[in-house]
Amino acid sequence: MSYWAQTLIIARREFIERARSRVFLFTLVGLSVLVVAGIVALSLIGGDEAALQLGTAGDSPSGITEDIEASAAALERDVEVTEYASIDAARAAAEDGEVAAVLVDGTTIVAKQAPSGTTVAILTSAANAGVRREIAGELGLTQDQVLAIVAPVQVTVVELDPEDAEEVARLAASFLSAIVLLTTIMLFGQFVAMGIVEEKQNRVIEVILSKVRTSSLMVGKVLGIGALGLIQISALGLAVLIGLTVAPIPDVGVPDLTSIGLTAVLWMGLWFILGYLVYSFLYATLGATLSRQEDMQSVAFIPALLILPAYFLVTFSLSSGSESSLVRIGSFFPFWTPILMPFRINTGDAAWWEVALSIAIVVATIIVLVRVGARIYRGAALRTGSKVSLKQAWNLAQE
Repeated sequence: MSYWAQTLIIARREFIERARSRVFLFTLVGLSVLVVAGIVALSLIGGDEAALQLGTAGDSPSGITEDIEASAAALERDVEVTEYASIDAARAAAEDGEVAAVLVDGTTIVAKQAPSGTTVAILTSAANAGVRREIAGELGLTQDQVLAIVAPVQVTVVELDPEDAEEVARLAASFLSAIVLLTTIMLFGQFVAMGIVEEKQNRVIEVILSKVRTSSLMVGKVLGIGALGLIQISALGLAVLIGLTVAPIPDVGVPDLTSIGLTAVLWMGLWFILGYLVYSFLYATLGATLSRQEDMQSVAFIPALLILPAYFLVTFSLSSGSESSLVRIGSFFPFWTPILMPFRINTGDAAWWEVALSIAIVVATIIVLVRVGARIYRGAALRTGSKVSLKQAWNLAQE
């Protein structure tokens, strides 16, 4: 049987067995439900801002309620204005928290505690409008002239360096892809290592290796479990879209995928696959040295230590707003490339030759990891009991 025929058989076996497991099904369904529920909760918590409750009392200028509403509209704020028959009633309402503030006699703002800047701005603007309207009326101006005087001025904001919505969306997608890659590597990479340890523990490995090449077994495991990882990521992405469609979060709404761009999505998909392969083969190599599931934590932290610096570099670059030389250099380090290079591509800082070189470096790293991992796997596969060091496994493979 050919190498790839063996590999595909192992991949199919791993995919079917893991897909039927309760752990994967719980993870697939549970995480998707939690994502949708979390988005719905955020939507409810951050729902439409309630109308600001304000009041008037005393000897206020005529039309003060309309002035307050116009001032609030100019600030894009909804208000509800209550006119109180007496100042005492207005004070009692403010004391009880029924209104945020009360404009008394058109000159005094009464509130239980210090009102917000928006509240003060609305009531102050309305008070000034009322006074201007009374003075204009005394001067014998027409109603249209009075309205022109007291109408709030609509101020236009001109951005000299407007933010590119598409660039923001791509950067956000790059940051999210870094988080997704980080979490899925930790999850499904450990699945690969656990599968290898499990076969050593129940001695199934002895039967399998008598029929299958070591490298075919390792590559097949990585591909089979990796397919489950892609399903998990697709399910989470679908859950996010469903959640935001059903319950849009204020200031976020339903994501516009066209603003991210198909090219950016394809790049993220490619780098996810390459990144998963790099770390999964690393997990497989480390897992081959173990004989018990209880020992997993002794090696699981190594891939995490390798990938976390790349995540911190992306975070630092986003906060500083510029690409550092460390990010540029680090994007060619194969264990950081899957996170840093798509980030550089989306920011437009990566030249085509840098992208090509980084892909070649990662592919070469994967080939090396497969060869080294297969040898260590072969040397440590039949050793049960205590943990085998990488050096011991390497030397045993020669015997």
